[in-house]
Amino acid sequence: MASASSNDLVAFTLGTRVAFSQYLSENPNNRRVSQNDKEMLIEWLTNPDRRPQSQEEFSRRNYVRKTFIWDEKSQILLAVAKKDGDKSRKVITTDMIADIVETVHKDNNHAGWDATWKDVSTSYYGILRADVIFLLKQCQNQHCSQNPSKRPKGSTPTAIQSQQSDHEFIDFLSHHQEDDMYGGGNPDWRTDSAC
Repeated sequence: MASASSNDLVAFTLGTRVAFSQYLSENPNNRRVSQNDKEMLIEWLTNPDRRPQSQEEFSRRNYVRKTFIWDEKSQILLAVAKKDGDKSRKVITTDMIADIVETVHKDNNHAGWDATWKDVSTSYYGILRADVIFLLKQCQNQHCSQNPSKRPKGSTPTAIQSQQSDHEFIDFLSHHQEDDMYGGGNPDWRTDSAC
């Protein structure tokens, strides 16, 4: 189990949050819910006297009534479970996505993208898998940044991993250069005739 102090560290810096805000504005998606959208959803769910102004609004209101519920007691907007046995998910507005992903990622001890996405998607509505991946690429926890198994196949290694690889390559070259200088090893190690 991770120590409390390592779990209390900030996973996403202010720079990450600014970059994520920019990412959200450049990549709009109707599955995300803004604060204004949330207020409109609650209004449609709680005010039976509010009449749609257009056919489009009428269709949206019907969709909202099938998809969301307002829990009066807890004052929480929920997305209705799609299958029997599933639970309703809390609706998260765009301004809360980074906080929720950070909390879930810390709570699961900086598990990988898939594990974090599973935990997010089963409890929350309004967060995309792409949002989770964008944020977890920026996680400041040493465990995340240095462990390639926490990234999907084909992703770019972090700067720390690149530096480690460079040092290993330089050590390899230095070792062979010393062998060549002192008469050890194969002087033609670069042109192995067995290739």
